[in-house]
Amino acid sequence: MGVPCTPALQTSAPRQGGPAVEVKDLVKQFKPGVPPALNSLTLAVPHNIIYGILGPNGAGKTTLLSILCGLLKPTSGSVRVGGMDIMRAAAEVKHLLGVVPQEPALYPTLTARENLEYFGRMQNLTGGRLEERVQACLKLAQIGNQADTPVEHYSGGFKRRLNLVIGLIHEPQILILDEP
Repeated sequence: MGVPCTPALQTSAPRQGGPAVEVKDLVKQFKPGVPPALNSLTLAVPHNIIYGILGPNGAGKTTLLSILCGLLKPTSGSVRVGGMDIMRAAAEVKHLLGVVPQEPALYPTLTARENLEYFGRMQNLTGGRLEERVQACLKLAQIGNQADTPVEHYSGGFKRRLNLVIGLIHEPQILILDEP
């Protein structure tokens, strides 16, 4: 079920026409003779909504997210993100996505600021724009006076907040949260 996004959650990045995510007849078969992880999945996710994928363990949720992020190649079917085919425009699609994994993906010996700078550079942010985004993310995560403390000293909640804003550092059109 989709829920409209509030303006505070929308990004300023331009978007392509059509749904934010469009999946048609998606199949992912890991081994012959074993039921596929995904079998003819079709869905369309509009822009500017919060959309949840729910299901029991083994239903294919992580497989779908891995395909959307370009980590797995589908066996058949088509997947478009931001109007682009994920197989033909993988680099462009990855820039449209912000990904927040289930377990925090942080460098523990770096500070929050350093983690944000590192992941921002991975998204081609530099100079003043990088600094602006780092400051905005620190403010959003309410990390404040802990921004220059190594992450290994953070509580679990602070690590989750930092992990979330790392996914937002480059103002993605689509944010993927794995078991938020």
